Amino acid sequence: MKYIVFALAVLVIVAGCVQEKAPIKEISIPGQAKIYQFTNDLRSAVLVKSNDETGIKNIFYAAKNINIVFDGSSETDNAYFSAVLIDFGAKVPLYLSYDGVQIKFTPFYTLSDDWYNATDDKIPEPTFIEPVLVIKGPSTGAEETSVNLYNNTIVLQGTSYKNLTLAGDKLTLIVFGIDKDTLESLAQK
Repeated sequence: MKYIVFALAVLVIVAGCVQEKAPIKEISIPGQAKIYQFTNDLRSAVLVKSNDETGIKNIFYAAKNINIVFDGSSETDNAYFSAVLIDFGAKVPLYLSYDGVQIKFTPFYTLSDDWYNATDDKIPEPTFIEPVLVIKGPSTGAEETSVNLYNNTIVLQGTSYKNLTLAGDKLTLIVFGIDKDTLESLAQK
């Protein structure tokens, strides 16, 4: 009987030690009235690969407009892009406005070699002067799940819907200036 009680006590102690932390799905930014809500656990999103977080953040603070470009050939990816962009577009302009930064997004998409604007009008291939956010999904060229900067172009890509939303959340966290350490401190408040 002593062994059973001892074994049960050990199991209770071990179970308490391996208990997972609750997911972080919302954050409050000091100085802002808004609580930002996310679909994913931000502990996972903050780990998405990125090659230049400072450069990406600087683009959002310096640009008046960011052109969004995607391959419109996959209806499934188009739905994914809409979900990611709506979520991103609801958070980032509001966040930036607290710092006095006004930003807009101008979408373009391609089908084969043709270019289209937001109203589905066929247009000549644009020459972008302002920064570009290229989005790639599982059916439209994503090779990994990441948010990377190449010159004046940010490439957000995800190899599945879940990974695309994680990359979208990572981009939001980059703009917010939240890294792994900052996330943990915000979650404790």
